Order: sequence, then C-alpha cells, then structure tokens
Amino acid sequence: MKIKEVYDFLDSIAPYDTQCEWDNSGFMCGNTEKETDSVMLCLDCTNDVIEQAVANSCKLIVCHHPLIFAPVKRVCGETPLYNAIKNDITVISAHTNLDMADDGVNDALSEKLGLTDCEKLFAEGAPFMRMGNVNECTATDFVSFVAQELGNGAEVYDSGRVVHKVAVCGGAGGEYIPEAYFAGCDTFVTGEAKHHERLEAQRLGINLIVAGHFSTEVPVLEKLCDKLLRAFPKHPICIASEESPCKTVV
Repeated sequence: MKIKEVYDFLDSIAPYDTQCEWDNSGFMCGNTEKETDSVMLCLDCTNDVIEQAVANSCKLIVCHHPLIFAPVKRVCGETPLYNAIKNDITVISAHTNLDMADDGVNDALSEKLGLTDCEKLFAEGAPFMRMGNVNECTATDFVSFVAQELGNGAEVYDSGRVVHKVAVCGGAGGEYIPEAYFAGCDTFVTGEAKHHERLEAQRLGINLIVAGHFSTEVPVLEKLCDKLLRAFPKHPICIASEESPCKTVV
C-alpha cells in the first residue's frame, strides 16, 4: 500500500482540517508516494520506537504527538527526526484531530473508564472532552478504579462530592475544569493539571483526578489499530512498545 493511502484513511476518520491552529498534525517527514508493507503506531516517535520500526522493517510510523512541533533549525545529533530520515521512515502525526474525533482519544478514554450515556463536551468551540455517567461512588474509590484501569496510578483532589457524572479529557486538559463544572459534572479526569488549575477545581468544588498524560491517551492506539487492520487487512499493523515517562501514585 502507498503511504498516502494510510494518510487519506486517517484523514477520513480524524479529519486534519479539524486540528487546532497551533497544532502540527500531518506528515512530519518522508515520502508520501512510497510503499509500505506495515504500520507502527505510538504516542511518541522516540528513538526507541524508531529502533522497533527498523527491526520490523516498518517504513511508516503513525504517532499521536507531532514529531515536529516547534520550528526546526537543524537536523542532527541522533534526534528522532534525524533517525527517522536516516532510516527512510515516514512519520505521520494525528494529534488534536484525533483527540476530538469520534472513536478518538476521548472516546477511547471514556470506554476504558466505563462511562455510559456519553456525549461530547465542548471547549473553545471544539469537542475536546466527553462526559458520561458511572455508578455512584466516592472519589477515593473512583481514583483507585482509574489507576487500576489505566495502569499508571493517579492523583485526586476530593471535593467531597459523590462521583456520578464524569468528564474526561486525555492529555493536558486541566484548563477545561470550568467547562466540566458548568456542564454539571461532579468529577473531571485528565492527564495533566497545573497548580493553578488544581486550585480552580478546589474553588469550584469538583473532584479532580490527574492520571498521567501518557496513560489517558494510550487507550486510543488499540482503537486506531483495529480501524487500520480493517481498512488494510493484508498488512501488519502493530503498536510500539512504550512506557509512560513517569508514574504517579494513588
């Protein structure tokens, strides 16, 4: 299959024209007209992931976080970009477009945490979050459940409210705490929250669970793998072996 075919498929399920203005989703490096027999999926295109691709003779990596984000002034020094080019590997990113897409990052996180009656929750005019219901429980019990399901541990600010209506935002979603609160949610789960965002949760009186950027986004890779396998059944699609760069503790 041509690499361009994979890009076009990704564009059909997570349109690139929906990405945020500040984002850099799309082709990072490589030749779109080349053929590839397989695809490797990952959150971050690191040197370790590139080594796995080389070992598996894989010429296409699809990552979530853009390999090129800030302007690049030089390509050298054994960076992932340098190593991808050196090994003739094409890299495609699907970032905020995949965050917002149906069956994307936040739908995958919602399913992982067992949310029911899910609906989109908008911020800045875009569906950056999902919200749904869980069986009523305490914040202490729910954070233990989240940590177990995501396998990374989690931190909690317990407002004292019973957990029932939950909003989720994979990755760094702390800025959207007010949107979750004003939508009637008693609990907000995200990957990262800054100090002032945690204080805002405390002020508003909403449970806040911070479960790790990596851990709240990695569930989408299984969904994406399944979609690509159905679209390209004759080609191996695999998920790279990655670990969260840090662990949190309940």
